[in-house]
Amino acid sequence: MASVTLMKGANKVDGSLKGKVLDFLYKLQEDDTAPGLHIEPMKTYKDSRARTGRVDQQFRAVLFRLNAGTEPHYVYAGTFNHDEAIKKAQTSILTVNPVSGIAELISAPAEGSATPPPAAVVPPAATGPAYENGLQKAGYTPSYLLEELGIPERTGAAAIGAASVEAFEQVVTDEAVPEWQGLALIDLEAGKSLPDVKEGLGIGDYVDDPTKSEDEKLAEALKHPASKLEFTYAKGSEDLEYVINNESFQDWLVFLHPAQDQYAVKDRNGAFRLSGGAGTGKTVVAIHRAKHLADHFPDSRILLTTYTKTLADSLAQNLGRLDPGLKQSDKLGETAVTVTGIDSVAAQIWAKASTEEQTGASSAVLGTPDAAATSRSNDKEWGEALEQVEHKLEPALANPTFLGQEYLSIVLANSVTDRDGYLTVPRGGRGTPLNRTKRIEVWKVIEAYRRICRSKGAVSYPELAALAAEVLRLRAAGGGGCPFNHVIVDEAQDFHAGHWLLLRALVAPGANDLFIAEDSHQRIYGQKVPLSRFGIQIVGRSRRLTLNYRTTAQNLAFAVGLLSGIPFTDIEDTAEESADYRSARSGPTPQLEGKESLSKELDNAAGWIKAWTTDPDFAPETIGVLVRSGKQVDLLVSGLLERGVSTQKVSGDKEAHPGEPVVMTMHRAKGMEFSKVILFGVGEANMPLQWALKDLGEAEKSDALLQERSLLYVAATRARDELVVSWSGKPSELLGVGA
Repeated sequence: MASVTLMKGANKVDGSLKGKVLDFLYKLQEDDTAPGLHIEPMKTYKDSRARTGRVDQQFRAVLFRLNAGTEPHYVYAGTFNHDEAIKKAQTSILTVNPVSGIAELISAPAEGSATPPPAAVVPPAATGPAYENGLQKAGYTPSYLLEELGIPERTGAAAIGAASVEAFEQVVTDEAVPEWQGLALIDLEAGKSLPDVKEGLGIGDYVDDPTKSEDEKLAEALKHPASKLEFTYAKGSEDLEYVINNESFQDWLVFLHPAQDQYAVKDRNGAFRLSGGAGTGKTVVAIHRAKHLADHFPDSRILLTTYTKTLADSLAQNLGRLDPGLKQSDKLGETAVTVTGIDSVAAQIWAKASTEEQTGASSAVLGTPDAAATSRSNDKEWGEALEQVEHKLEPALANPTFLGQEYLSIVLANSVTDRDGYLTVPRGGRGTPLNRTKRIEVWKVIEAYRRICRSKGAVSYPELAALAAEVLRLRAAGGGGCPFNHVIVDEAQDFHAGHWLLLRALVAPGANDLFIAEDSHQRIYGQKVPLSRFGIQIVGRSRRLTLNYRTTAQNLAFAVGLLSGIPFTDIEDTAEESADYRSARSGPTPQLEGKESLSKELDNAAGWIKAWTTDPDFAPETIGVLVRSGKQVDLLVSGLLERGVSTQKVSGDKEAHPGEPVVMTMHRAKGMEFSKVILFGVGEANMPLQWALKDLGEAEKSDALLQERSLLYVAATRARDELVVSWSGKPSELLGVGA
């Protein structure tokens, strides 16, 4: 038997060869001495561990054999044409960085050089504003980077000497530069301190152990957290099959950066919050957190929840990919990981509550023992209430948006059941002030709304969450326990007051009770709700991720630019920055294209899709065409079809199928990613939606515009590689460009 570690990029072989590579690796694991493998050492080499093995008559695998235990261990570096494989094996060195202790596969150094230089950097022409190199500004020198991190002086000099963003990106993404070095340079250039960079990569004071063989040292180095950026151990045939059949290394086992590992596995004395921009890996950490808790507390009940069913389904799928043997359940209270949307949690709790519990909860939350809840209410009931009640409210207050937010954030959040309670409850955080007279008028409408909903046997989703929370509170007061031992929340910025009441009631305060992942810049549903109001204290237990793994630096710069100068606050009501988000990937500059008519804009979109799909190996379903509203989806699908481009409409719970580009709303695209994205129809009439802003007060209008801006940011960050933004007529004010 032999064990195998796979190197990043080793899975990049075409479809016809994947089966042969898998067969080779299966046989290698079973018996590396099998004659059909033809494992051969190099006659000339820079590393005596280098080997090649025969995949077929034309292709050979490049391997490095370590003898560090009772069985051989191979590092698989990829499959290449015969001559290329021989050259790579002869000139590559698997080594341990003497400063950081991280495993590296490097090309043979040039004569007289201890380490290989990165490829020659020809600085591209700068395309953005004047560039100030953060490494130069901080006074870093090549010798200092070598001494402290083990980054070769030539690499450090190239990064420090970069005179443009493009030149710096070319250095840190060069194939000759190990990924951990590129990430360290990105963080340092962005102003992160050296101790924080070391901590994030797990770099301590590496001390060479002379009692161990070189192979043993390498085996240990492959386990280093930062080594896992480029080397991953395959436990068995299933791991091999998964990595070879998935184009992206980061898809394999739901990639976890070493800087994130501590957040997934570290015990906390209470609730913990992990924030970060789109693509920084919050969801991946949440998934790994669920697995870690399940592994270390096998008798525990764990909830992994999020805002929408679509995102919950994605979490369940990825958790299954991470550990196919991990027990999952869709029922509450079982010893397993329950993955479901938060509204489903509320519905299950309410449905299983006794009549006595429902009556008590309804009295405490709604002020009536009537517990009937056979349907869900919506904004229509607010309109009916406004029609039935004689009130003196101005248009800015007499609209469903203001009333719904007031009801949710103040009335439900504080279990207000009568007028006197509403007149005295604090309204901190609500932008529109109300004197006593206006509160009385508002309460008239709220009473009417509740009366109308009860007559229909209807409750809103926020009411249902508050009712479920009260059911659990009543049980706890009677000596009952909580449904879960641990709760993990993803996309927490979209949760409202009712949800937070419920989350606090789902798990008792204590060690590892709540793990909260959020990005205030992606708040497109929820309201700003400080957690301390609900007994959730995270002061001193909060960390932030800033490195984007999905989006190219160019696309990220565009997306972050949409937020520039706009104040955002997190779920603790403190300022949240966006300027320090960075990407480790580079790509083309986003294209902003305005057309004089809708017909011309459709022509343009069709042209982009046709150009992208000329490559027979490109997967059309990795193209996402995103719009603001559902009406635009139908118009776009038919308009593209008239131009010879067939697409698929994805909405609700429907999943995309292979073979056609995807058309969906920006809201539906949340949590997804595409290789190429067109943001279509981003004109002044569509974004922001003008009718949604009608009659809103200044505070509510400001919040609505902020959510629209966040939605555009979310949509832009769905693009991994290429991004096109188009409109007809005048562009949206949110883009900040001229007509």
